[in-house]
Amino acid sequence: MATIDLFTGAAHLRDATEELQLAWQQTAEHWDDSVSRKFCQQYLEPIGPDVKTGLEAIGQMQLLIRQMQQECET
Repeated sequence: MATIDLFTGAAHLRDATEELQLAWQQTAEHWDDSVSRKFCQQYLEPIGPDVKTGLEAIGQMQLLIRQMQQECET
């Protein structure tokens, strides 16, 4: 039976989120006005909690999948 790996995708998501945060920090050094603050508030700030929730869900799903695979193999 093939092993299902959700952790690799989760790692890519986490890395991409960190890269986005770093890029925004660098951008914010040069772009600091009401438009940038609105952009950050509307688009970037909501991403953090959503990604965290998603990564937690992926971790739980990976554990369940691993358990199901083990049970199917016995």
